[in-house]
Amino acid sequence: MSEIEQLQNLTHQYRKSLESFAERTGSQTQFIEQRGSGSEREQIARMDADLDAVERRFADQAARKAAEARIAELEARLAEPQFRATAPQKGGHDISSPEYAQRWLKAVSRGDAAELRALSTGTTGAGIPTDMERRIIEKMYQTNVLRQMCPVTTVDSKRTITVEGDLPTSAWVAEAGAISATDPTFGTAISVAPRKMVCRNTMSQEFIEDAIGQGGIGSGLDWVAGRIGLSMGLLQEQAYTVGDPAASPAQPQGIALATLLTQVIDLGGNAVTTVSGDNLIDTVHLVAPQYRSSPRFSWLISDTLLKTVRKLKINTNDYLWKVGAEGGLTNGAPGTIYGVPYRIGQYVPTATANNNVFAVVGDFNYFEIFDRTGMTSMVDPYSGAANHQVNLYTYARTDSKLMLNAAFAAITC
Repeated sequence: MSEIEQLQNLTHQYRKSLESFAERTGSQTQFIEQRGSGSEREQIARMDADLDAVERRFADQAARKAAEARIAELEARLAEPQFRATAPQKGGHDISSPEYAQRWLKAVSRGDAAELRALSTGTTGAGIPTDMERRIIEKMYQTNVLRQMCPVTTVDSKRTITVEGDLPTSAWVAEAGAISATDPTFGTAISVAPRKMVCRNTMSQEFIEDAIGQGGIGSGLDWVAGRIGLSMGLLQEQAYTVGDPAASPAQPQGIALATLLTQVIDLGGNAVTTVSGDNLIDTVHLVAPQYRSSPRFSWLISDTLLKTVRKLKINTNDYLWKVGAEGGLTNGAPGTIYGVPYRIGQYVPTATANNNVFAVVGDFNYFEIFDRTGMTSMVDPYSGAANHQVNLYTYARTDSKLMLNAAFAAITC
């Protein structure tokens, strides 16, 4: 007997039992628990339990059938090719599929510009296969110190972000006194416009053919992806450090632009232009305590400045920097300057002229990097044809912005 038939039979018996009780007592059926005989109450309780059990089995059976239908649908989808040469799906080509990666590789190996145009979407170049893009981004992260220090957000278009300028007002009030509430002012607009960068990689035809023959995206082109990521990561690191949005072509905004950050002022009201123990301490305390408690509160310095700090002396032979000992700039904690972790940025200025930012300290939650979604590629099989070479151009777009000046301070030399 099926679950539905059992449910119908139990429902019929339940109804008959209630009708029998009503005829015997003249009471409404809902009073069977109070006025029914012992056998009637026991029978109703037993049928309630049976109905619950059947309903549970029925629900389980329905859920199982729904799951089986869903699995069958997914299996049917997996059986279909993930990439079609003609009429791509609405969302464009699936750049994460193995089929796309193989088509892309073969187009690069043949220098087939027409095929790459077929792989492209809209007016952009052909998307880099997801596996290769991941390798490029991993290498950029390893190379780029600021990518490790700052929040990195992916955006799909230009956008303007309005940030908070003033906090709401808090005040003491008398009992039953008037409350004057104010809202924070979101009056500062920060425009994010990802800047375009390109990396050209020249490969011999033999190298490309051997790379594909040895396993495709996971072998020789893995090395190419690493070199592209290294090159792009270094260029981004330079822009995130000293980039100028007003330059031509425009660059991301650098954290070490002298005009952005608050400069340390000594007790005499003069700008600090030398590196000393006092100046380093003053720089840290120029940032408000709420930012100094952040896990991302850190120094960004050059290797030259680190060398200078480690040479600071209290007297002729006593160095101020005492790693692992009480006192000194590290407070007994190796790898810190005045208890603050530091990272070395190879593009932090070292020249003591033109008001260069020599050291930055702050909460790097407030210096953000914005990556435009996706990388694209273009192949030029013609420029190097005489030498049997192919030029692979990889395009990416990124921007960086200082979101809150008060979260940072700098020593400018």
